[in-house]
Amino acid sequence: MVPAAGVLKLARRRLLERDLGAELRLALKMTLGATVAWWIASELGARRPIFAALVPLVAMTGDPFAAVSVSVGRIIGVFAGVGIGIAVVHLSIGLTWRVALALLIGTVGSVVLKVGGRPNLEVPIAALFLIGFASASISQLGIQRIWETGIGAVVTVLVASLLWPPDPVRALTRQVARLRRELVDDLTAIADDLATGSGEMSDRLDELRERSLDAVRDVFDLDAASRALRWSPLRRRDVESVADLRGRINLAARVYRHTRSVARDVADLRLRSATLARATRDLADATDRALSRRDAGEPLAHAVAALAEPASGDAHVVQAQLRQLLADLRAAVER
Repeated sequence: MVPAAGVLKLARRRLLERDLGAELRLALKMTLGATVAWWIASELGARRPIFAALVPLVAMTGDPFAAVSVSVGRIIGVFAGVGIGIAVVHLSIGLTWRVALALLIGTVGSVVLKVGGRPNLEVPIAALFLIGFASASISQLGIQRIWETGIGAVVTVLVASLLWPPDPVRALTRQVARLRRELVDDLTAIADDLATGSGEMSDRLDELRERSLDAVRDVFDLDAASRALRWSPLRRRDVESVADLRGRINLAARVYRHTRSVARDVADLRLRSATLARATRDLADATDRALSRRDAGEPLAHAVAALAEPASGDAHVVQAQLRQLLADLRAAVER
């Protein structure tokens, strides 16, 4: 059973990882886009233009690296779904069979029209919506649903690209802050284990491994962040900031790779060494400074001195790992 303190700690961590401001802005964008699309379609004569409002709701995304191209891909999915629904609803089969056929074709289409490597679920969703409304009033099918969807598509692209467009700098800055906080926490825990021989790292290895994998995922997101800048005219001035943040996230991922190796050795060897503990704390301080663009020269010099002291046996294994971490940090700082 998970202790209450552990549950609270996990809940707090998840809350800190969320960008509540960005989530609120997304809700406002979706509301505005759907409302404007509904109003325009209504002014043009549509009755209950649900598909005009549906497009902004399903096409906009909270992904901070989602360029307008993602919205376009989702919009294409809505058009495809509407087409499938129009075709299926005119078949002389029962409603359940219509739904089953629309979902089959729609889910296959969602795989073909992937968005960001994931199935484009707007295809079966739009098809299902159309069949559901057609059962009440089949006269509303056809060309009206197509131009309603077109209005929703135009509004979606404009709102997504001009109103609070995806902000890679904000998202990457939060990632760097999280990585810096977690790296310092994990390196400090390793130092405490080395100082006391408590064996604490054995219980933290799974969590540290997951954090290390998160750092790798952050690196994979970097190309998407650059693409978001190209698609957003209001964010192109952030190119240099994104390049700087890219370098820091790459550094954090490399440091986490070393940290993971050191933690595994410390957990396996149950080693106690005041010298290595001191060097690890210096490396934690240097990492903190490097990721926040502060001078890391002093803690790096202290780590160099500590790791220059002779070591033997199990201590030599951990010392070698720490020296690799030191070398990577010094190279990054010098660049």
